[in-house]
Amino acid sequence: MPDKKPKRRREPRREPRREPRRAPEPRTESDRLTYRELRNTPGRVWERLAGEGPLTLVADGEAKAIVIPVKDGDVRGALEAYDRGRAMMAIRRIQASARARGTDKMTLAQINAVIRDVRREMRAEEEARSKER
Repeated sequence: MPDKKPKRRREPRREPRREPRRAPEPRTESDRLTYRELRNTPGRVWERLAGEGPLTLVADGEAKAIVIPVKDGDVRGALEAYDRGRAMMAIRRIQASARARGTDKMTLAQINAVIRDVRREMRAEEEARSKER
């Protein structure tokens, strides 16, 4: 009887482990770009943008702007993303303000009453202005 080799068991395929999503790393001193660097060594700035990503433009020790690389020349897309980010930040500030004042707990009826009162006041002011003319 010939020697039988034991069958090799196949391990089940495993999905590669995905890294957990991490918060962005805090910005470091190397991400800072001074106005003087931008003026005197623009080539180095282009290299840094290509390798590191966004840079914080600093003048007089204070952050003034963010310089971001634009992939494939898609300026319009980059500006749209910037506008969406600003809108999201504004919404966060409004929500925090509402929580601080307690207005986040208002019912729909209360909200509609406030809107009705404001509209009534605006109509009254408009009528007063039209009478003055």
